[in-house]
Parts: sequence; C-alpha cells; structure tokens
Amino acid sequence: MTTTLIPQGSSGPVVPAQDPFRALPLAADLLPPEIMTARRGRRARTVVLSFLTVFTLLLAGWYVITAQQTAAAEQQLAEAEDEVRTWTRKQKEFSELVTTRGQEEMINAQLSALLARDVRWSRLLSSIRAAAPSGVRITSVASGLSAEGSAVSKSALPNTSGKKLIGELSIVGVGSGKQVVADYVSALSKVSGLGNPLLNDATEEEGGVNFTVQVDITDAALDSRYPADVKKEN
Repeated sequence: MTTTLIPQGSSGPVVPAQDPFRALPLAADLLPPEIMTARRGRRARTVVLSFLTVFTLLLAGWYVITAQQTAAAEQQLAEAEDEVRTWTRKQKEFSELVTTRGQEEMINAQLSALLARDVRWSRLLSSIRAAAPSGVRITSVASGLSAEGSAVSKSALPNTSGKKLIGELSIVGVGSGKQVVADYVSALSKVSGLGNPLLNDATEEEGGVNFTVQVDITDAALDSRYPADVKKEN
C-alpha cells in the first residue's frame, strides 16, 4: 500500500507518489535497416508476381478463345470451298445444256431482229379473199411497207385505234354491182391487220364494176412468233 505524505503548510495540488518498479512506456526498433529493406522488397515482388500471374491467365484465356474462333472460321471456310467445288462439278455436267440454251437465246434474238416487221402475207391475203362477198373477184393485190421507224401519217379511225400503221395495200377487183363493192369495202374494215379501207376508183363496165380499194396495214398483221421484245425463258 502506498502512503502519500502531505507537507504541512503546503497549499499546492496533491501529487501521487511514483512507483519505482513500474514499466516505462518506451519502444525502439532495433532491427537492422537491411532486414526492413528486404521485407519491403519481398512484399513488392509478391504484388508484381500476383499481377503478372493474373495477366498471364487472362492472356492465356484470350489466346484459347481466339484459337477456337479461328478454328471454327477455318472449318466453315473449308466447308464453303467444298460446296463450291461440288457445284462447279455439277455445273460442268450441264455445260452442254447451258451452251445450247445460250445458242437458242441468241438465235431467238436474231430472229426477232430479222422478223420484227415480217408480215404473214399468206394469212393476210387469205383474209382479204375470204372477206369478199359473192359477186366480187379479186384480180390483184399490191402492198408496200413504210420504212422502219417511220409511221403512216393518217388519222386513226375507230378500227385502228391504238394500232400502229405500218404500210398500205392496193386491192383491184371486179364486182357484180356497186352495192356488192360497198359491202366488200365494209368487210375489209373488219379484217385483222387492216384498217381505213377507202374506195379510190369504181368504174362500171359491161362485165361489172371495176374497183380499186386502198387499205392501211396495221401492226396486228405482223408475225407474232418472234416479237421484238422477246423474253428469255428461265
């Protein structure tokens, strides 16, 4: 037990007596600086090695993914090349057919150019004779086509509306009477490929009425087997 003595006559604060055996709060680092430096170096190396390890793992993972993607792309490329080679072989098997189709299309194009303004005269002349009523005899037919690219400058009558005039016909014949000749002129207006029939001359003689009819030829009389805008068949 510690006893504190207070001097007589002292008015100051009471100061407790110090224990002479107490531990003093003193600390000192007695390690050499070389050991401290070595410890800090080891910690720094550990941090760097950890960072390098993580970076290496990430780099290895990226390399593996890239390698897999590259292998998949190369596989797809190889499959596509195989498919192209297969179709090329199949195409060679049908090369003769392809050549024949090409020649056929070329011939059709040439025929279209040559026969674009070809009139089927046999059919047209047959229609002209068939339109003649009883009592009318056709003696001659003369025709002429306009130059390609030009049009006959005449007013389109109702029976040629929407049709292009490409030439003219001159029909000479003999009829038993004027009424029969008039009926024939009217019948010519209904013949496909003809339009605007006009009676130019009618002379009565002992054998009947000699007449001349001028008729326009329309594009309906053209041969439609090889039209100018022929399309290629698939």
